[in-house]
Amino acid sequence: MKKHWMMLRLVCRPVALLFCLAALAFPLYAQNNKATIVGTVKDPNNAVVVGAKVTATNLATNETSEPVTTDNDGTYTIPNLVPGNYRVTVEQTGFKTYVQEPIVAETNARVPIDVQLTLGQLGGETVTVTSEGPVVESETSVRGDLITGRQVTDLPIPQRNFTLLAALSPGVTRPNLGLLGGGGNFVAGGGGQNNTESTRFRESGGSVLVVNGARATNNNFTLDGVDNNEAQFGQIAIYPNPDAIAEFKVETSVPSAESGRAGGGIISTTFKSGGNAIHGTAAEVYQGRFLSAAASQFDRDVTNRVPNYVTHNYYGTVGGPVFLPRFGEGGKIFYDGRNRTFFFFSLNGQRNSTPIFGGTGDPQAVPVPTAKMRVGDFSELLRPGNLRVYPLAGGGTVTAPQGTIFAPNGTPIPGNDLRNCATCGAFSQFALNYLNAFPLPNLPGIGRNFRTNRKEHANVNSYDVRIDHRILENNAFFARYSKSNSARSRDNFFPLGASPNGHDLPAGPSAGDEFGNSRGFTMGDTHTFSPTIVNDARFGVTRVRIGIFNTGVFGTGGFSPTVSADLGARGINLSPNTSGIVLVGIVDNLNNEDRALEFTGDGGPFYFLSNNFNFADAATIVHGRSTFKAGGDLRVRQNSNFDGGRNNGTKGNYQYGTTGSGFVSGNYNGIGPNDAGSSVANFLLGYAPGFVGRGDPGGPYFQSSKEIAFFVQDDWKARSDLTLNLGLRYDIFTAPTERFNQQSNFDPATKTIIVAGDNAPGGRDLAFTDKNNFGPRIGFAYSGLRPDKKLVLRGGYGLLYAVDVSAQQPLTSNPGTGAASYACTPITNPGGCSFAVLRQRYLFDVGVPVAPVVTAAPGSRFPAPTNGGLILFNDPNRRDEMYHQYNLTAQYEFAPNWLAEVAYVGSLGRNLLTLTNIGTGNDEGGPGSREVVLVPGSSGNPIIATRYNGRSNYNALQSKLEKRFSRGLSILSTYTWAHAIDTSPGGICAGGASARDCGPDDPLRPDLDRGNSDTDIRHRFTFSNVYDLPIGRNRRFLKDMPKALDYAIGGFQLNNVIQLQSGPVYNVTCNGGRVDILGDPSPTAADIAAGRQLNRAAFRCATTPIFVGDPSSPHIGSLGRNVFRGRKQFYWDASLFKNFPVPAISEAFNVQFRFSAYNVLNRVNRSSPNGDINNTNDFGRDLSEQRRRQMEFSLKLIF
Repeated sequence: MKKHWMMLRLVCRPVALLFCLAALAFPLYAQNNKATIVGTVKDPNNAVVVGAKVTATNLATNETSEPVTTDNDGTYTIPNLVPGNYRVTVEQTGFKTYVQEPIVAETNARVPIDVQLTLGQLGGETVTVTSEGPVVESETSVRGDLITGRQVTDLPIPQRNFTLLAALSPGVTRPNLGLLGGGGNFVAGGGGQNNTESTRFRESGGSVLVVNGARATNNNFTLDGVDNNEAQFGQIAIYPNPDAIAEFKVETSVPSAESGRAGGGIISTTFKSGGNAIHGTAAEVYQGRFLSAAASQFDRDVTNRVPNYVTHNYYGTVGGPVFLPRFGEGGKIFYDGRNRTFFFFSLNGQRNSTPIFGGTGDPQAVPVPTAKMRVGDFSELLRPGNLRVYPLAGGGTVTAPQGTIFAPNGTPIPGNDLRNCATCGAFSQFALNYLNAFPLPNLPGIGRNFRTNRKEHANVNSYDVRIDHRILENNAFFARYSKSNSARSRDNFFPLGASPNGHDLPAGPSAGDEFGNSRGFTMGDTHTFSPTIVNDARFGVTRVRIGIFNTGVFGTGGFSPTVSADLGARGINLSPNTSGIVLVGIVDNLNNEDRALEFTGDGGPFYFLSNNFNFADAATIVHGRSTFKAGGDLRVRQNSNFDGGRNNGTKGNYQYGTTGSGFVSGNYNGIGPNDAGSSVANFLLGYAPGFVGRGDPGGPYFQSSKEIAFFVQDDWKARSDLTLNLGLRYDIFTAPTERFNQQSNFDPATKTIIVAGDNAPGGRDLAFTDKNNFGPRIGFAYSGLRPDKKLVLRGGYGLLYAVDVSAQQPLTSNPGTGAASYACTPITNPGGCSFAVLRQRYLFDVGVPVAPVVTAAPGSRFPAPTNGGLILFNDPNRRDEMYHQYNLTAQYEFAPNWLAEVAYVGSLGRNLLTLTNIGTGNDEGGPGSREVVLVPGSSGNPIIATRYNGRSNYNALQSKLEKRFSRGLSILSTYTWAHAIDTSPGGICAGGASARDCGPDDPLRPDLDRGNSDTDIRHRFTFSNVYDLPIGRNRRFLKDMPKALDYAIGGFQLNNVIQLQSGPVYNVTCNGGRVDILGDPSPTAADIAAGRQLNRAAFRCATTPIFVGDPSSPHIGSLGRNVFRGRKQFYWDASLFKNFPVPAISEAFNVQFRFSAYNVLNRVNRSSPNGDINNTNDFGRDLSEQRRRQMEFSLKLIF
C-alpha cells in the first residue's frame, strides 16, 4: 500500500500543483538565477537534530537570511539566495554554535551543507569550519557547468567575448570558430551576417553555440534571471562587460521545469553587485599588427600596402555601499548604505581598426575594367596561342582564338573590338558611364588589377549600473540599466575621388555603416513571507536596434545617393530607400580565369528594432522534505523592420554571367561559355542580363508575438541520500501578428494568397497555436554509494519545447502586404518575364520597372502572382519544436576539491523547422518539388515552405575533470565523443538562409538528407586553467623573499585555454547537388602533393533525375550528406600576468600587467575543403583559414 501511495505522490503532486496555480487570482512568472542551500543537522551520535536554527549570511553585503529551523528529519532548506559566498550558522541548545564559510552558492544550484554539531554550551565556544562545500552535485540531476567570475576575467578570451567560455563545457561547440570568411572578417561559420548579429562581437563569432547537437538558434540566454534574447538572430541582446560578471552557468541537459524555451543550452549570466567594501578595476588592452602573425594566404612582400590591425579596449568597474547626503532630515549628514544599499557600475569601450582582405592570393586586389574595355576594345581577352573550333549558328564551324567575341550573326568580331562590329548596335550610355566610373587599374593584367587599402573601423561604448537595496529585513530589491552602442564602418573598395568621370562607385562586400545598439532595464524583488515561503518577482525590458546602410544609401560614406541616376540609369533612384548604386554583377570566368568585375551596389537599407518585455514571478514553499517552486514566464516581443535587400532588393539585382546569361554577345548561344564571349561586352552593348529581379519590401512592419509558460518543480528529499527532481512545464508560443495586418500566407490547395485578418484561417497570425506543449522533467541524484557521499549517481529525462525565431520566414514579404517582387531569366526563359522591357536591350537606359504592389483587405484572398517573385508558405498547422533530453551521470570527488565525471547524454529533436521549395524552381537554381505549379511549363515562382517535420538525434559520452580553485590552481578539462544526426540544418546554414542552402537535396524525398549534422564534431577535448605560480611572497615557495626580488620573479599567473577537435563535415557536390560515388575517395599521391584531401576521379555528377521521366530536372546522387570531414582543429590560447601589489595605497590594490596570445603556436586551422567537382583547380583543397596568432598587452588596476 505504501508503494502505491508513493507512486501516486510522484505522479499527482506536480500535476495537482500546476492546476492549482492556474486557478490562482494572480499570475506567477519565473526564470530566476537564485541558489538554495540545503542540508541535514545531526548530533555526535548521528541522530538528527530537530529545531536547530540555521541562517546564511552573504559575506559581501552582510545580509542574513530569515532563520529556518530543522524539521523532524533534521533537514533544512534556505531558498532564493543571490549567488555568492556565504556563511552558514547553526545554533541549538546543548550544542556549540557551528559556523562554516565560505560556502559558494552558484547560479541555479542546490548546495548541500550537512552539519554535525558538537556538545557544548550555546553561545559559548564556536566550531568554525573553513570549506566551500562539496564539489559533487548530490541534490539535482541538471547537467551543466559554472564559469566563475575569475575564470571570465582571467582566462584568455578573444575580443573579451565571454560566451566563448561556454564551449569549455562538455557537449558545447562553436561552428567553425573564427573562420576567415567574406571580407576578411572573423565570423561564425564564415557566412557573415546570416550567422551572427549584425555588428556586435562578430569577429569572435557572436554568441553562436551548439549544445548537445541542437541548433545554434535553440538556446535561451538570461541575465539576472530575465530574458536576454534578441529576436533577429536568436543571440544575446545585452553583452555584459566580463569584469562585471559574477558568474555564468551553462545548463546543457534536463534543466528544472523553471527553465525552458530552448532545446539546446540555458545560459544564465549573473551581474555583479556591490558590497560593504569598495572594489573595482580599470584596464586598457592593446593589439597591434606587429603583435600578430600574418595569415599564410597573404603576400608578405606587400605588407607595406596592408593597413595595420589595431585594437584598443578600455574597461572598468566599481562597486560598494551607497553614501548619499541627507538634506534637512537631521541626524547624520550622509546616508550610510552599508549592510543595506549597494551600487555597481561598469564601463566598456573598444576602438578597432582592421584590414579587410579581398581574397586568396592578394589581400587587397579587385578587378576593374581596363582602359581599352571602357571604349569597347576587348582584344586583351584573346589568347592567340589557344585556338578553338566553334560551331556557327547557321551551320559549319570557325576556328578562332580563345576569348573571341562573336557578333549577333555568329561571326567573330575583328580584333575583338566592338567598334568594328557593324551589326552590334550602339553602346548603352549607362553601361558606358558605369564602366568609366571605375578607377583605372593600378596593377597589370585584366583580373584583380586594382589594389586598395581597405579598413574596417569598429567602436563600442557601453555601461551598466546596478543598485541593490534591502527595503525591509525580509524584502530585497535590485534594479539594473544597461546601454551599449556599437558602430562599424567599412571602407569602400574605391576611394572617393578615384573615378575618372567623377561618379564614384560604391563597391565592396558590406562597404558602408552598420550599427548595433542595445538597451536593457531589469528589476527584481525578493520577499520572504516566512522562513519557508519566499516570492521572487522580476521584470525586464530589452531594446535592440541593428542596421546596415551601404555606401551611397542615404549618402553613406560621402557617396552620392543618386549615383545610379547620375550615371544614366532610369527607374532606380526613386526614393531615399532606393538611393545608392544599382546592384550589378558581371562575371567572366573564361577557362577558370578570374575576370569578374567587382560587384557594385546593394539591396537597400536594412534596420531592425526589437522591444522585448519579460514578466517573471516564482513562489518557493519549503514543506518537510520538499521544496516546491511554482510560477511562470511571460515574454512579449515587438519587432519593427525594413529590409531593402529582400526579394532581390529595392534597386534590383542584375546579373551577367556564365549561367545562361547571354555569355556570348547578342542572342547567339552556340559558343561554349568557357571559351569565348564576354559578359562585359554584353553589358556594354545593352543586352539583357542573365538574371533580373527586383522587390519592394513594403513596410516598415510592426510584429508582435508572445511566449507564455507555467511551471511547477518539486525537489523532494526522498531519503537522506536520494533527491528526486520532479517538474512539469507548459509552454505556449504564438505566431507573430502585424499591427496593420500587413502579412499574408500562401494556400497551396487553392493557389491563393490569404491576407491576415480576424476572419482569415488562423486569424491575424495566420497560424493555429500549438497548445499541447506539456513538458515533464524527472530526475534523481543518489549519494548513497559511499558513506562519505563523495560518489554520486545522477540522471534524468526532460521534454523541452523551443521557438526558432530567427529561422521563421517573414510573411510580411508576401504579396498583398505592401510588398512586391518579380524575377526572371531573360536569356534562357524570356517568356517568364512579366515586363517586356526586361528581355529587351538598353534596360537601364529605357528604365527599370518596379514591381506592382498588390494590396488587399484583411482576411481576403486573391490569386497568387505568377511573375517569378518569391512566395512564402508557413504551414498554419504548425507544431512547436521539441527535444527529448536524457542523461545518466556519475560524479566522484576523489580528492579535496577534485571532481571526476563521466556521463551518457542523449537528445532527440522532433518537429524541427525545415525549409523546402514547393514550387518548380527558385532564383538560385535549386530544385523545387513541383508540389505547386502556378504556371505549367515555366520555371515559375519559388514557393518557400516553412514546415515543422525535421528530426535530429544526438548521443554522446561526456567526461570532465575539474579542480575547484584552491592552493592557487583551478582546472577544467573535458572530453566529448559525440555523434549528431539530423534531416535538416534549419533556416540558417551554410552561410545562407534559403531553401537552396538549407532545404533537402531532393525536395521529394527529404528523408534522404538524414546524415551527419552540419555541426557534428565527433571528438572534442578542452583544457583550461588559472594558476598562480607558487613562487613569491605569500606563496608556496620563497614566500619570505625580499620585496625587490618579488617584484622581479614573484607574483606571476599563467592561464590557458586549449581546444582540440575533429574537423567539420562537408559535402561533395555537382551544380549544387550531391554526386554519385564511383570508387575509393582517398587521395592519390598526386592529390596529396597538390594539397587535396579527396580523389576527384571517385565522383561524378549525378545521373538520376529527381523527377522520373524528366531528364532535364535536377539530379540526386548516391553519396550521402556530410559524409566527409575536414582536418582536425587545434587552438591554444594563453595569458601571463604579473602582479605588483601596492600596499602603500591599500592591501587590496594591485597593478597587473597582462600579456595574452591567441593561437600561441600560430597553427594553420582550416575549415573544410572545396567539395565542388566542377572546380578542377580547388576541389579537395581547403583554402580557408581561421584566426592566426594574435597577441595583446594590457595594464589593469585592481582595488
